[in-house]
Amino acid sequence: MSEGPFMLPFLFHRSYRAAILKRLDGTNPNTRIPGGGRTKQLLLEAMFLVMGKVAKMDGCVSSEEIKYATSIMQLMGLNSSDRKKAISCFEQGKRSDTQVSLCILKLARAIGKKSGLANLFITIQCRHAVVKGNFWLKEKIFLRGVAEMLGIQKSEFNDICEEILKYSGISNSNSFLDNAYRVLQLERDVENGEIRRAYLRMMSRYHPDKILRENLTKESVRLAQEKSTAIRNAYEAVCGFRKIRV
Repeated sequence: MSEGPFMLPFLFHRSYRAAILKRLDGTNPNTRIPGGGRTKQLLLEAMFLVMGKVAKMDGCVSSEEIKYATSIMQLMGLNSSDRKKAISCFEQGKRSDTQVSLCILKLARAIGKKSGLANLFITIQCRHAVVKGNFWLKEKIFLRGVAEMLGIQKSEFNDICEEILKYSGISNSNSFLDNAYRVLQLERDVENGEIRRAYLRMMSRYHPDKILRENLTKESVRLAQEKSTAIRNAYEAVCGFRKIRV
């Protein structure tokens, strides 16, 4: 019973979802796109909000990222008005205070969790993240959160990332791992025993419970939560690479 209200929006715009999937996955990039109504608008908003957010995470939006976003607009068959909206969403996504969670959750209701379109959405975002030549840990953490809201499990998300990195010419260890060591403030040749000590030291500094006790602002608490998540993911990445029990 609890899934009834969630599944209802998924019953609409089936023909649009099928057509846009064929366009975006390359099966038939010239297929005619029927009216998509609310589903089309949610996909447009989510697609370019997330792209803008990822593009700005390293501090600079590259020409490659803009070119890739433009190619997605073309594949989606956006008219002049929709392109303006897509650009506006991309610009909004670049702002540090822009939240995308609500938009993604609405999109999940419209296209279905774990659906082919949900998987393709994440694949497109990961491809966009690597066009500049790197896939930073912060970007991966953010996109993993988006994937989870779309019903995609951590292991499935990692498989998508690995597949993209394999064909992009970017070394997984040289991107994720180097960033993981930086987050933990460690050198790559550090002894195994120092890794957990560094992790505990960093977590004691940024753990949200500590920030709450200090009565800081909501923004400070949010930043601390993001930092502690990054520290945890960096620790897991290093331990996984070295085959150390977490």
